[in-house]
Amino acid sequence: MTKQENPLRKYLSKKVFNRLRVLTIISIVLFVAAFYEVVVNDFNILYALTSIILGIFVGIIVSRMYHLSWDDETNQVVSNMDWIGAIIFILYIIFMIGRSIVVGYWVHGNTYMGIIISITAGVMIGRITGTRHTLSKIKNDLESIKKSLVS
Repeated sequence: MTKQENPLRKYLSKKVFNRLRVLTIISIVLFVAAFYEVVVNDFNILYALTSIILGIFVGIIVSRMYHLSWDDETNQVVSNMDWIGAIIFILYIIFMIGRSIVVGYWVHGNTYMGIIISITAGVMIGRITGTRHTLSKIKNDLESIKKSLVS
């Protein structure tokens, strides 16, 4: 059996591809953990959904931490952290530390763990969503440039 390669994979630098792969694995594990908290530990599903949605919004904003751009030399999408990304990274660290303190102040036990896991799962899903949106935007820009050169 041969391994079928994604045709878009060759246009992503190894760093970007591996980051997406790790984020996907982590988000699946955290989402399963959040589901486990809801089913087994009777964590309120409304809290779980609200926490995941909050996390997705934060994750979409945080996905801008790494600026993705097209590199003409390698013909790949590459990422780097610029000053805006550095500021977002610092705010993200503050959010991750602050969420534990704030949530821990209001809730305890299974609810605390469920909210933390759900927010983190949402952040990972949001980062993937934001990164995929940026990649899609780069792809569309490249296609429009290619069409304008052909015309």
